[in-house]
Amino acid sequence: MNLRSLDLNLLPVLEAVYTERSLTRASEFLHITQPAVSNALARLRTHFEDPLFVREGRGVKPTAMAEALMPAVRDALDRLRAGLEPRSAFEPSRSTRVFNISARDAGAFMIAPRLAQRLQADAPGVRIAWTQLNRGAISSELASGRLDLAIDVPGIRGTDLEREQLMTTPYVCVVSEDHPQAGTEMSFEAYLELRHVVVSSRREGRSYVEEVARTHGARITPVMRLPHYMPAMEIVRQTDLALTLPALMAPAPGLVTHELPGVFPPLDSELYWRRENSEDAALSWLRSLILETVEDILPRLPSTRAGDTRAPSLGE
Repeated sequence: MNLRSLDLNLLPVLEAVYTERSLTRASEFLHITQPAVSNALARLRTHFEDPLFVREGRGVKPTAMAEALMPAVRDALDRLRAGLEPRSAFEPSRSTRVFNISARDAGAFMIAPRLAQRLQADAPGVRIAWTQLNRGAISSELASGRLDLAIDVPGIRGTDLEREQLMTTPYVCVVSEDHPQAGTEMSFEAYLELRHVVVSSRREGRSYVEEVARTHGARITPVMRLPHYMPAMEIVRQTDLALTLPALMAPAPGLVTHELPGVFPPLDSELYWRRENSEDAALSWLRSLILETVEDILPRLPSTRAGDTRAPSLGE
């Protein structure tokens, strides 16, 4: 594709129509007339020799060509917006910046919904792309700028990383309301005898639950292993399997919660960012918003002191 023959001012129109699935809504978002959107779209169709969007109901849907173009278009526009936005001035209510955050399944489950509510009220144009990176890649992704923030367990290394304690939550065991153990207190011995579903992002190796049981001289052989908590919780609702998960995820219809005091160390989470971005007004705002969101979930606790002895860290 010859970029010299493409008016780059047309790309925000392409993005807006793709996002809104409507020329009318795209014109309202861009604060231009609908004929101007139609004219820009016609020029884009000529350039790419493709209709890009076809009618669907009262709106439009992207063609395969538009779908193929959008990742590169959005990445280019997001980088341009971030680069042109003054670091000393950031207005959440007017921003359309996209932030990239890496978080484990549990972290996103607990934080993302409440954060979305705050963004809807205070920064409706801001978008957040959640992903789950391998811990070994977080430092390099932050350094490259492809990642803005990461929420993960303590211990991620990087000479240019800043971090802040985010939250601590205990682990509990959940079973279905119809489970034989649902109405009784659960001892550790009874817990070990349960049939377990475990959550782990790793394909191989012991899960967190298996590793902790091992440190107590016990063994758990999971019936099923999944990478995410939501399907695991649904499995527990419909079977006699048990699931160990962070307590903040546990209050759910159809499930009964059992505490396991002294068995599982709590889940500690930290917020990571690149030191160079500490003065970035937009990222400072987002970090503060995440911390405020977490404070609504549970009280912040001090970080683990050096020398504390704990069972192996969360591996999910």
